[in-house]
Amino acid sequence: MIVSILGLGWFGKALGMSLLEDGHRVKGSVTTLQKIQSLDASGIQASLINLGGKETLNPDLDFWVCDALIIASNVKLVANPTYVDGLKQVVDIITSRNIKKTILISSTSVYGDPGQFVDESSTCNPETGSGEILLQIESLFQQLPEGGSTALRFGGLVGSGRYPGSFFAGKKGVANGLAPVNLIHLDDCIGLTKRLLQMDRLPACLNGVGPDHPTRAEFYTLAAAVQNLSIPEFISEQLVWKIVGSRYHNEIGYNYLIDDWKRWLNALQG
Repeated sequence: MIVSILGLGWFGKALGMSLLEDGHRVKGSVTTLQKIQSLDASGIQASLINLGGKETLNPDLDFWVCDALIIASNVKLVANPTYVDGLKQVVDIITSRNIKKTILISSTSVYGDPGQFVDESSTCNPETGSGEILLQIESLFQQLPEGGSTALRFGGLVGSGRYPGSFFAGKKGVANGLAPVNLIHLDDCIGLTKRLLQMDRLPACLNGVGPDHPTRAEFYTLAAAVQNLSIPEFISEQLVWKIVGSRYHNEIGYNYLIDDWKRWLNALQG
């Protein structure tokens, strides 16, 4: 399979390297010339693409010749108003190049915090500017043929290089301590994406969140202790929250590698 990854950040590059190990051909996009040489050396064929720029995207670029396109561009959405216009061009290119499979990396922030369990059938009510823009972006890709594209909504990202002990280390009076966490490990981000690449027909959207939901106080207190950092102090309250699940769990047939956050954190200590 030829897989093009638009955005080789923390997730995109790790996914690309994993796909290479599986024997696939991988193309990736970067925004600076300095990164191209090192990526080519790694086996990922790199192209210079800047979605936030004013220039028109080149539909004849070899990057767009692929069996599957994964859009994993890591930008600060509120600070990049032209990014959505760039993705409109991407949708046009997907259509003109007849790319069969598209996976848009999105976020569970599109649900807001309704104070209840949510899955893919739940109403989206984003409460942040970035969440609103993500929902707008998702609507762009809904124009593509049904079954050929999906919005993969990741929860909070942890894993290699993103160890959560430092997130609240040493802080006092941290609000919302009893709210459940909705997290996904990098290994499961990769595993879930690769599972979608194997499927003939994609759901319109899919939540990517591990099945374990300890409270913020439980999780981040242990995370700080494991990393020998100052223990944070949380307020025992549940102000805004949600628990994210998936109605497609059985259909997708993916079992999470990290399904117990306390066990994962304790393993880091070892």
